[in-house]
Amino acid sequence: HRLIRRQRQMCIRDRCVRSFISNNFGLCEKMVFFTFLSHTLAKKHSNGSWHPESPQRLEVIEKWIYDNRTKLNFGYEVMENEATKETITIVHSSELYEMIKRTDGIDGYFPIDPDTATNKFTFKAARQAVAVSVRALMDSTRQHSYFALVRPPGHHASLSTSSGFCIFSNVAIAVRSALEEKKYGRIAIIDFDNHYGNGTAFTFEEDPRVLYVSTHADPRYSYPGCGFVDELGKKDGEGTNVALPLNFRANEYDIVAVFEEIVKPIVYQFKPDAIAVSAGFDGYLRDPLGNLGISKQGFEIIGNLIGQIAKEVDVPVSHFLEGGYNINDLPYLVGSYIKSFLPNYHSELPSFTDQKVSTMAQQKTRETINLSKNLMREYW
Repeated sequence: HRLIRRQRQMCIRDRCVRSFISNNFGLCEKMVFFTFLSHTLAKKHSNGSWHPESPQRLEVIEKWIYDNRTKLNFGYEVMENEATKETITIVHSSELYEMIKRTDGIDGYFPIDPDTATNKFTFKAARQAVAVSVRALMDSTRQHSYFALVRPPGHHASLSTSSGFCIFSNVAIAVRSALEEKKYGRIAIIDFDNHYGNGTAFTFEEDPRVLYVSTHADPRYSYPGCGFVDELGKKDGEGTNVALPLNFRANEYDIVAVFEEIVKPIVYQFKPDAIAVSAGFDGYLRDPLGNLGISKQGFEIIGNLIGQIAKEVDVPVSHFLEGGYNINDLPYLVGSYIKSFLPNYHSELPSFTDQKVSTMAQQKTRETINLSKNLMREYW
């Protein structure tokens, strides 16, 4: 813990020095514009030795960070803070919080559902994940993005249920915290995980201050079985839930098509004060749990599209790790995605003409776009 505190003090000192140099001399060599945030117990939580949502996911990403942080000029910080019960229960029930707490420090695994379990570290690790996520959203600026490398992930956890490998809904708690503290008035959440973020969607389905946009695999054959295009939100939030299911092995051409025709126009009209990204990498074509067909370069394309949106609406963007289970390729997918948010980024992506996208995107994607346009016409 002393080492972690010392590292944090050094990070704060370095930030102050860079700020002083920038403010007084108009220059700042090696200024950092992107920082990964993680937490001390992120690799201690486990669902079981056999489980694909394993500590190894963060181990390989962390190795990639250490190998590339100097060359690519980004930061990495590890936090030990834990979110309070008061923070977590702005989204979740006290009953869920207390249920997870009862497993704290007890040896063994405690199944919550067929896919999700806790161990003796989970309660504290999940509280840390929330704290990291809140900071990532609160501290991101137009010039500096934070990426919350957290475990357990969060976008399937809802009011009273932990499920789908998720314990507490990290992004939802961060977003609601920012709204309650009046840091922001309107926030757009963009979720590109292979699986629909039902927990996030249900949390904000009646809240007009939050736009939730998700591209994901068709729920007819993909967990959690919801996220159909006609799920629009409810009451005051009707029209602010944009579900864009994609067909089996849909790839980056399909992503470009839905972003250009649906996601961008709606986000631009919504005019958010900040963007939070649920970054799931299980849509990768070689992911063992995914159904989509996105290539390694496809995640650079997704990052580029989100970067374009953030630049156009001129708001901060923060990022939160969700899925991604190909251990060999996961760090390279994350590295590909973040390129657009690094200094001196020069895109070498192929040009995506309307004709090319129209030719390469699946017919099912075109049908989803047309259906979404018809449904959303009333709201946007």
